[in-house]
Amino acid sequence: MNIVELLLATVSRLPDHPAIVFKDETISYKDLLYKINATSNKLKATGIKRDMHVGLMINNKPEYMYSYFALLSLGATVVQMNPQYKVSEITYIVNDSKANVLILDDPSFDAVMKSVEHFNNKVNMITWGGMTGDRVTTISSISTAEEKSLHVVDRKYDDVAQIIYTSGTTGQPKGAMITHSNLNWMSITVATNDEINFQDRVIAVLPMFHVYANISALLSPILQGATIYLEERFKPEPILEKLEQHQITVFYGVPTMFTMFVNSANVEKRKFPYLRLCNSGGANLPVEIINRVKKLMGVDIIEAYGQTESTIGITTNPYRGMKKPGSVGLPFSGVVVKVVDEGGLELNHGEIGELIFAGPNQMKGYFNKKEETEKTIKNGWVYTGDFGYRDEDGYYYIIDRKKDLIIRGGFNVYPREVEEVLYLHEDIIECAVVGVPDPILGEEVSVFVVSKKAILEKELTQFLRDHLVHYKVPRKYYFVESLPKTTSGKLLKTVLREMAAQSIKA
Repeated sequence: MNIVELLLATVSRLPDHPAIVFKDETISYKDLLYKINATSNKLKATGIKRDMHVGLMINNKPEYMYSYFALLSLGATVVQMNPQYKVSEITYIVNDSKANVLILDDPSFDAVMKSVEHFNNKVNMITWGGMTGDRVTTISSISTAEEKSLHVVDRKYDDVAQIIYTSGTTGQPKGAMITHSNLNWMSITVATNDEINFQDRVIAVLPMFHVYANISALLSPILQGATIYLEERFKPEPILEKLEQHQITVFYGVPTMFTMFVNSANVEKRKFPYLRLCNSGGANLPVEIINRVKKLMGVDIIEAYGQTESTIGITTNPYRGMKKPGSVGLPFSGVVVKVVDEGGLELNHGEIGELIFAGPNQMKGYFNKKEETEKTIKNGWVYTGDFGYRDEDGYYYIIDRKKDLIIRGGFNVYPREVEEVLYLHEDIIECAVVGVPDPILGEEVSVFVVSKKAILEKELTQFLRDHLVHYKVPRKYYFVESLPKTTSGKLLKTVLREMAAQSIKA
C-alpha cells in the first residue's frame, strides 16, 4: 500500500475538479497527476529509487506537492525539512537522516551549499530554481522519455513513508518515522472527523513540511477531492481577505494565527458565512481567544491535540457534538489514551499526570535512535511528555509540557493556568510563563508579555492576585515586542528561559 494511491483514486473520480489554487493558477486533479508523473520520471532518471532518503526543502508551492508525491511514488522516504533552516540545522538533519539527495528551491540554495562541506556522505542536490553548482542538477534540465501513467512502487503498511523531525524546542531534533499505514489511517480519520468533502475549499498556509499541515491541509483534502488554496506565508490581513473573498470553508491554524486574527483592525468589517470549520493545533489555545474568534468570525474553533510522534492527532473535540473550550477533546476513534503517574499507573479522572497513547497513529520509532525510541515507547505506549487530565465525560485537558512545569518552593505551577488568566486582560496580545532558577525557592515564576500599550507591573500583579493563589503570581515581568517561535508557531520557551536567566545574572 503506497499513500500515493489515495491521490490516484481521487483523480479517477474527479479529474477536472480543481485540486490546487496558487496565486492566479488553478490546477485540476488530472493536471496535478500529470505534473507529479513528469516529476517522478525526472527524479527516477537521477537515480532516486526505493528506500532512498531524500530531503525535501521547498516552501508552500505546487512544486512541493509534485516532489512529495513523486518521491513517494518511487518508494523513496521523504525527509521533511524546513526551507528556512540554517547551515547547522541542515547539516544535522542531512547527516542524522542519512539523506542521499536534497530537493530544494532557490531560497534555500545558499544555505545548502554552505552546508555541503559538513555532510558525512556525498549528497546530490536537485533544484526547482535556476541555481547551478557542483553536484547540483536543475530539474528542468533532466530529460526523460514520457510515460503517460504514474508508476507507483508498492509499499508495505509498515514501510517508512517520511521522516519528520521534532521541533527541537529542547535538545537536538529526533526524526520520527511515519509509515504509509500511519498516513493512510490518519488522513482518513481526520477527513472523516472534520467531514471534509469535495466541495470544501481549504486554505493551506501552515508549512507543508510540518506534520500538522502534512495531513490536515494536504493528504486529507486530497483524499476527499477538496480544493487546496496554497499560501506561501501567513499574514493576517491577506489571509482574512482570502477567507472572505474565496468563500473558504476550512481553515487549519495554530494559536498565534487566531490571536493575530482577533487583534486585526479589520476583522469586524469582514463576513465569513462559508467558513464552517477552524481547527487549532500545535500548542495550547487560550479560552479567551476561542471566545473572541466565535464572536468576531462566527465560527467555533475545534481544538485538537497531537504531536509529531502521533502522525498528527491523538484527541480532538468532535465536529458535531459537545465541544468543551479549553479541552483537547476525546481520543480519535481507534486511539487509546491514559493519564499515568511517574510509575506508569493510570490515574482517576481529574488527577494530573502524563498522557500516554497507543493506536494506529503512533510512529514506528525515531530513526537511528534506538535508546531514544525505547525511552518514548514503553510496552506499546507512547509517552508524550505532556501533563494533563481527563474529566468525568472522558474529555482531555493539556496542562503543560512536563518539562515546562515550574516547582516554586515545593508548589507546582502550571504555566498555562497563569497564561489563561493573563489573556483575560484586555491589553495583552500574547504571553508566555516560564520558570527560572532561584537559590531559595528552586524556581521563580516569570512572564513575557506582548501588549497593545504600556502596562505597569503592579497593575498586572494585582490583576493576577485577583485570580490566582499567591505562589502562582509571577515575580518578574518582561515586556517584549514579540515571542520567539518555531516556523510552525510553537513557542520556544527554552529561549525565553535563557533570556530570563541571563537577565537575572546581569
